[in-house]
Amino acid sequence: ANTAWAFAVADHCISGTINHHLVQAFETSNTLSSELLSQLHQWHLWKRERNFVHQLPHDFLEGCKAAFMAHQPKPSCMQRQVETTVSTLGLPFRSEVMTNIGYSIDIVAEWQGAQIGIEVDGPSHFIGRDPSGATLLKRRQLRKLEGWKLCSVPYWEWREVSSDAKRRQKYVLQLLQRASEASL
Repeated sequence: ANTAWAFAVADHCISGTINHHLVQAFETSNTLSSELLSQLHQWHLWKRERNFVHQLPHDFLEGCKAAFMAHQPKPSCMQRQVETTVSTLGLPFRSEVMTNIGYSIDIVAEWQGAQIGIEVDGPSHFIGRDPSGATLLKRRQLRKLEGWKLCSVPYWEWREVSSDAKRRQKYVLQLLQRASEASL
């Protein structure tokens, strides 16, 4: 499952032989952990991104999705601060929005008639200041498979504006505007 997930993160095509061996391994294993099933769900989504043929049984794939969706998000203090800022701007929003493909988006705000996903990204979402593989995969799959417009609030940028309400509001408005103008 880790190997399949790594191919999905890298968005790298795999040979038919490797794919066949991966599928065989998944079908014969009865002891996959919730984490591995979650990774297989993301691999399956990647195969959908690439329009590859699905070779795993429907019930198995549903189990993978259920394991993926079972992870309950825990909003951080930073996320609550961003929510408060969105609220003070008078924008309608929802928190922890579950998407059709199983990802949870931290905040979905209505901006200029569109739904914009706001991902509040703490240190675990980065390696240095570069997004982690898991973060890149999530963003790519949400954009490609469901057409989401997304923006990210990196923790170091939020730290720069967090002590001043006006700067927080300006920052969030700029993020929303950039996201709404971005093409899929």
